[in-house]
Amino acid sequence: MADKLVATLDKAGVRKISTDLWGVFFEDISYSGDGGLNSELVQNGAFEYNRADKPEWSNYTAWRKIVPAGSFAAFGVGETAPVAEENPHYAIAEIGKVGGEQTADSAVSRADSALSQTDSACTPAAPALENLGFDGMVFRAGETYDFSIWTRAHGKALPVQVALIGDDGKPLAATVVTAPASNACGEWTQLRAELTITSAQADPQPNAEIIATQGALRLTFPEPGTIDLDFVSLEPRTTYKDLKHFRPDLVEALADLHPRFMRFPGGCITHGLGLNNMYHWDRTIGPVEHRPHNFNVWGYHQSFRIGFYEYFRLCETIGAKPLPVLPAGMSCQNTSQGPVPVAQEDMPAYIDEVLGLIDFCNADSATNKWAAKRAAMGHIEPFNLEYLGIGNEDLIDDVFKNRFQQIFDAVKAAHPEITVVGTVGPAPSGQDYEQGWAYAREAGIPIVDEHSYQSSSWWFHNLDHYDHTDRKGPKVYLGEYGSWDTQLINGLSEAAFMGRMELNGDVVHMASYAPLFAKNGHTSWNPDLIYFDNENVYRPYSYWVQQMYATTTADTAWPVSLDGPTTLRRDLPNTVSLKIDGGAHADFADLSLETADGTHIDLPDVSYQGNGPVSLPVPEGLAADSYTIRAKVTYYEGMWGVRIASGDVNGKNYNGTSLGRGFSVQVVREGTGYALAGTETSMDAVRPGTTWDVRIEIGNRGEQMRLYIDGALVADGHETPDEPRRTVTVSRDSTAGVTYLRVVNALPESVDVDLAQVLAALNVPDSAKAVVEATVLTGNDPYAGIRGEESPTCPTSHEVNLADGTYTAPAWSFTTLAVRG
Repeated sequence: MADKLVATLDKAGVRKISTDLWGVFFEDISYSGDGGLNSELVQNGAFEYNRADKPEWSNYTAWRKIVPAGSFAAFGVGETAPVAEENPHYAIAEIGKVGGEQTADSAVSRADSALSQTDSACTPAAPALENLGFDGMVFRAGETYDFSIWTRAHGKALPVQVALIGDDGKPLAATVVTAPASNACGEWTQLRAELTITSAQADPQPNAEIIATQGALRLTFPEPGTIDLDFVSLEPRTTYKDLKHFRPDLVEALADLHPRFMRFPGGCITHGLGLNNMYHWDRTIGPVEHRPHNFNVWGYHQSFRIGFYEYFRLCETIGAKPLPVLPAGMSCQNTSQGPVPVAQEDMPAYIDEVLGLIDFCNADSATNKWAAKRAAMGHIEPFNLEYLGIGNEDLIDDVFKNRFQQIFDAVKAAHPEITVVGTVGPAPSGQDYEQGWAYAREAGIPIVDEHSYQSSSWWFHNLDHYDHTDRKGPKVYLGEYGSWDTQLINGLSEAAFMGRMELNGDVVHMASYAPLFAKNGHTSWNPDLIYFDNENVYRPYSYWVQQMYATTTADTAWPVSLDGPTTLRRDLPNTVSLKIDGGAHADFADLSLETADGTHIDLPDVSYQGNGPVSLPVPEGLAADSYTIRAKVTYYEGMWGVRIASGDVNGKNYNGTSLGRGFSVQVVREGTGYALAGTETSMDAVRPGTTWDVRIEIGNRGEQMRLYIDGALVADGHETPDEPRRTVTVSRDSTAGVTYLRVVNALPESVDVDLAQVLAALNVPDSAKAVVEATVLTGNDPYAGIRGEESPTCPTSHEVNLADGTYTAPAWSFTTLAVRG
């Protein structure tokens, strides 16, 4: 027999909620820009890669130099009179005479016959450069690929054979472009060509037959001479709704989410690792050659082929409001030197830069220089910007306040119609959070950006997080959030929390899961909302949860109370084991473990090098409900700290104590952890050689934790043993005349939910109760779901009859019931 819940709606508690609640956030992390959403297949086509991107990278990264036996070629790098001073490097190909003189006509003949050559075509007869793309290039049957290159021949005209190379090394399509003879000025010429992979399919689609997954672009130089090359490009012509320069299947996955807004470009990308790495929006518009490349804060390279103009076009195409985020005149605090401000003498120019973005979006192109640039790029009409973010996860100190206030005041004065979104640090607690909120109230900031990455247990335990938010203060934008992992239980925890965010939509104005994209094999963060490789798109459970909310946007919500079994109480293990992990370097001396019954164990010293985990030799089978850990810890380097894990450290439920980046006590539940308490403030590094006398007291199998540093209590955490796992929330789209009843059942038994009072309170007619659309996301295993793969199950829809007022929610499920009328 199923459990039973009785739902009661508080009609008097009705709230008008934000209709911009559900959105997305695109940051170029995990190769989600170049090599991802950017449809460009050539990697490092501008020859601008260097050691700032990665220590092992150079100008020819992703290029393969081919010099057949008996030929001569030297491939160099030039900077003299480049195509664009912003990106000064280019390739120089010096080709010697190969088997006697050749002519342009012979090169054309070579291209015409390339597709009929035998295995010898796997290796060109003349020197060549091959671009390997991003993990290879995918080529599809019937697709046309647009090729372009900037060239400068030294002296006579020189042909370049262009070929798409398949997995077997043979050409799939080929043509010839010719660099004209150079004039006295040595000017550059852009050459274009199209290459079509022959197919009977007249209208290629993103899912057309793939005929190469490890393809390449080959440039062959059949005649002797010297030629300069730059900005090599190859893009498939197929688009999503004519949106050029975007990979269509990834845009389709975004559009299917129906986001109300899109935040861009970051995240940490926004202010970067230093002022030269700061994201300057005005350097990402106009001709792509003149957009200065830069290293990516997540460890690779940014060409800015997807710049602010392309971002606004993407928003327009998928029907999302833009929410651009600009630096608050500060660099990122996640560096050893801490945040560095824009010098005061440079602030007026920087403020002009901020105001220029608003003009670029909204001003009249006939009277404003920035709007004229928008029109020149093809968009005469304004983009109708409403929101502007200033800052991201900043250290909330006096310097930040000074710089932010100058920008905020300037925007208010020049553009009172713009809603500014501020920032309150990287976590839903701590010094930055508290000081950020205090400053936001003082300054009158309309909306503040909160971030929260947590375990599924935290989301369930903190459903009331926004219930007591000050309705008179700034509104909330939960700009980055997610449950650590891609299992069904993570999606269900987010669904439960999102229901309460919707209920609190009078103060929670917007929310966006993060990160948005991650390329398999290049992930910088886990989890992510959409995974992909060169061939496919993969949607984890969290994707479907976001879609189920965003496609059922409401404008009104009511509180609902539940009577019946709603919580989970875990049977925590009493196993006692210890390990050290984390990314910092520290020495551990005088290590000991003492259980409540008096068992004392001395443990060996550990010199931890940040490459853990290191297991400590605790006697096998040791068990205790309560115990104490002691250690003298000398901290050397590493801003992210070290952790002492305790309890059943090889299982899914144990404890952790973090030292270094503040101090905190944590519980790990179902494989992911969250902080119970702590003093984590900012991300400043600890001085090398700092020593702490550490005492950790664990009680009730880990439900209670106390951390003492040098004898002083710095963290006192208590876990509530009962975890809410069943929720019912109610909202309505007044315009469409649809009421949404959302039911989360994150327990192993189905449950009968009595909705009779809810339906009666909302005056739902009997005819509407009889035909209700139920969209259900469910599965048999709450831990199903692998990062980087499609979720094992996805939502399905069917009709249910609520005439008797009862809905049976399956075990491990999230349901949205759409009641019309």
